[in-house]
Amino acid sequence: MNNPKLILFTGFLGSGKTSLLLKTARHLAQQQKQCAIIVNEVGEIGIDNLQMKKMGYDVWEIFGGCVCCTLAVSLEETIEKLTANYAVEYILMEPSGAADPKALFQPLKHCGFAKENLNNVFILDPTRVEMFEAVLEPYLESSIPLADIAVINKIDVATAPELEKSEAIIRKYNQTVPVLKINVNELSDNQIEEILK
Repeated sequence: MNNPKLILFTGFLGSGKTSLLLKTARHLAQQQKQCAIIVNEVGEIGIDNLQMKKMGYDVWEIFGGCVCCTLAVSLEETIEKLTANYAVEYILMEPSGAADPKALFQPLKHCGFAKENLNNVFILDPTRVEMFEAVLEPYLESSIPLADIAVINKIDVATAPELEKSEAIIRKYNQTVPVLKINVNELSDNQIEEILK
């Protein structure tokens, strides 16, 4: 069993997790790195999975809703199978946008992932930051402290006050996390390398 680096793409629905995951996967493929993608499916039809399969990536689909409760065993089995049968250097994982990342850490620990092998990338949509703060404060309070890097996406459409507010919310829950501001559609190689650190 090899010991790949696991990159978690966390954040609420619509923040740009799938787009960032796909860009990261393409970047790794260009670098001749072996990577696997794990996607947690909430809907009945996995459009994102179909897109990833067309691009030639092995995708292990995890069905049944929320990774945090119903799928811990399935997640462990999937990772164990991947690491036992494939020489993957990176596993890219996108949990459900409604899942609490904290609940993922125990099953991942069971799979042998130490903190230095796990990179939790929290992605925030600044155009909905007011709503997040008003309605989803428990999610932010639970997620942001666990982040190894916080990504503020959609800088091409967000206003300056929205960007300032987003950074203030990140700092409210995590004083030291690096913050990367991006437009996921125009991501540079250097920005992806920041995410992979």
